[in-house]
This record gives sequence, C-alpha cells and structure tokens, in this order.
Amino acid sequence: MLKNFVALDHFSRVLRRSVRLVTVGIFCICFVRVAIAADSGSSTVTKTTTTTTTTTTANWGGLSWGIGLAADFDLGGTRVNSASIINNVVRVTDTSNNVGVGFVLEAHYFFKAREFGGKAACTSTNPFDVLNCTDLATGPFVAIEVGGGTSATPAANGPITGYALGWMVGMRHPSASLSPTSSWNIGIGLRVDPKSQVLGDGIIANQPLPAGDSIRFKTEPRLGLMLLSSFSF
Repeated sequence: MLKNFVALDHFSRVLRRSVRLVTVGIFCICFVRVAIAADSGSSTVTKTTTTTTTTTTANWGGLSWGIGLAADFDLGGTRVNSASIINNVVRVTDTSNNVGVGFVLEAHYFFKAREFGGKAACTSTNPFDVLNCTDLATGPFVAIEVGGGTSATPAANGPITGYALGWMVGMRHPSASLSPTSSWNIGIGLRVDPKSQVLGDGIIANQPLPAGDSIRFKTEPRLGLMLLSSFSF
C-alpha cells in the first residue's frame, strides 16, 4: 500500500513538472512569434511619394504694344471740311470730320494682372464660366492715329492725324491660342489733332459774309476724346 502511494506521488510530481515545461515552451514560442512580427513590422517602410505639379504661366503685363481702331470726338468748336455762300450767308456743308475713325498704333504699360472669375472657372465645363476666366490688367497708353477723318482734311499731307494719351484695360484669356501674352484692350484718352480745319477769322457759319471777303479756312490744334480698341500680340 505504501509503495503504491509513493509511486502515485512520484507520478504526480512528474506530471506537474511536465505541465510547467509545456507552459514555458508555449510561452517561449509565443514570445518568439511576437518578437519576429514586431521586427518584421519595424523593418517595413512605407514610402509615400508626393508629385508636385508646377504650372508655369507666361508673364503678362509690363510694356507692350497693340494695333486697333479708334473713334474720336471733338470736345469743343467745329471742324469744317467745306462751306459755301448762299444768298451771301456762310453755309457749312461738311462737318463730318468732327467725329473721326482711324487706325491706331498704341503702346501701353499694364500693371499686375488679376484673375476675374477665379481659377475654378478655368476648369469648369460651363461655357459661361470659361468666358469669365480672364486676366485683367490696367495701365496708361499713348497712341498715334493714322488716316483718321475724311480725305478732305488738311492732314492728308501726312499719315499721322492725331495723338492720344489715356488709360486702358486689357483682357487676356489664359487659353489664348495665338500667344500667351495676347490681349484685347479697351481705352479712353485725350486726343490732340494738330491740324484741324476750321473757318478763317471773321468767317462765321450762318452769318453774312463780310463785304469783299470770300470763304477762307485755317488749321489749328483741336482737343478731342478718343475711344480705342486694340489687340496686343
């Protein structure tokens, strides 16, 4: 009986020792797996590449030039192309040169442009938004007028018929196909006609002609207003 008890006790101690060994073994295996996983995670580097797109825009503004059309209006007085005597009264028969239209060559300086309509309008599919995607600039201009008025003007002696100084606004569409610096410009300025033809001294329209006199003309500088539309290349 005693031998049986001793044998049972020995078997119980061996079993407990085996259980402890198995537990330690399982713990070691788990620890190794965790260590390997941690090491594997630390050695994995995820690289995120950010692509930066740089958009280069053409320099628009500064000094440039353009060609276009202009209409000019006298601010005072009357330019006379022709007149006649009817019943001894001076009658003006042609004053068409008081409003002239001619070609102009202009030079302007545009200050820093600003975008009108916002950048979102440039990528919109709405055609009305695209029309509003425009760069605006403003600045002074000088212009010379070529061939303004009618052929009856004394300025026919030379090609330049007027000079102007004023202010204009330029409009450039970013998707312009002709040139990234091309623009449509609208300006207003003070125009000087160095050779405006008027009635001579003492000759007054719709008044009797002085005795012994005849129709006479003279030329003088005349101020006017110029409305200009030009295109820059």
